[in-house]
Amino acid sequence: MTIDAPCTAPYAQPSENGHFVALTFDVETTADLAKDINQFVWFGGQSWKLIADTGTTYNGSLDTSPAYGCLNDEERIPSEIGPAEKVTGTIVLDVPAASGTLVFEPAGSGGWEWTFPAK
Repeated sequence: MTIDAPCTAPYAQPSENGHFVALTFDVETTADLAKDINQFVWFGGQSWKLIADTGTTYNGSLDTSPAYGCLNDEERIPSEIGPAEKVTGTIVLDVPAASGTLVFEPAGSGGWEWTFPAK
C-alpha cells in the first residue's frame, strides 16, 4: 500500500478527495468461483469503502475518474477476475484522509480490511 501514490499515466489528474492510495495485489482464484452466482470477483473501486479514524464511514466515492486514470492500463488490476485466474496489479483509490481503514467487500465473497498507515 502506498499513501499519496504518484501517478504514472501521461494524462493523470490530481486527486478529487485529497489523497491517492495505491494497493498492489497478487490474486489467484480457483475454479470453484465458477459455481458462485456472480462467477467473478469484482475488484473495481465500487467494492471499496473508507472508515475514518473516528469510525465514520466516508459517504463519497473512492472510485473517481482521477483515481482510475492514475495508472496505465497494464499497471491496473482487472476490475473483474474470473474463475481459475491469476493476476497482478494495482488499484488506486481516491481518499479524503491519509489514514483510516480501507474495506474491500466484493459482492457475495466476504471481505478484507487494511488500516493505513500501518500501526
